[in-house]
Amino acid sequence: MRATAVVQAAIVLIVAVGLGYLVVKVAKGWAGWVVFGVIVMAALGGAIAIWQRQYPAATKKRTFTRDSESNW
Repeated sequence: MRATAVVQAAIVLIVAVGLGYLVVKVAKGWAGWVVFGVIVMAALGGAIAIWQRQYPAATKKRTFTRDSESNW
């Protein structure tokens, strides 16, 4: 895992723990927990939607190549 990914994961974890603590302190009933769950699911859905994998894995190269002899 690259250093930037580790830093990003740490930031997300810190924010999630902070928001979770706030919800525990502020939520007065099941409706507060539902709102928190919807926010978490929306954040995860957005993160999954914008995550673009351009290569099969971080250590592998592309499976196709272009050279001067190909008919692209």
